[in-house]
Amino acid sequence: MTTHTAPARLVFGREPAAWAGAIMAAVALLVAFGFNISTETQGLIQAAVNAVLSLIVVISVRETVLPAILGVVQTGLPLVVAFGFSVTEAQQGAILAAASLFLTLIATRPQVTPKVLSHTIFVEADNTGEAFIPHSGEHRAE
Repeated sequence: MTTHTAPARLVFGREPAAWAGAIMAAVALLVAFGFNISTETQGLIQAAVNAVLSLIVVISVRETVLPAILGVVQTGLPLVVAFGFSVTEAQQGAILAAASLFLTLIATRPQVTPKVLSHTIFVEADNTGEAFIPHSGEHRAE
């Protein structure tokens, strides 16, 4: 009995977990050498890194990536705030709403096509006002 395992999705030749580990190791090195990065900010960095790496994987395997992009925006906004971008909670909500709208316009609309009927029905009317649906070139005698 053989089992089929899907190949791992790679980001620049490495698995996303390897990249996440390398980035967090770099953050740990920065902290060890005197950079003041709080534990909360480190958590936000890790969440943002994971969100971006997940987005890259989703883009490679899915047609619609809108939810993943919104996830990155939702994860990244607290990180930006943690690094000093001063916005209120109401402004954060507005940014998330605007991002959702904007991404829907640019990501969803171009991918949606109207449904086209496979056949067209022509309806003819005669002098009496009765409808007649012709079949393949048939016309009603008058």
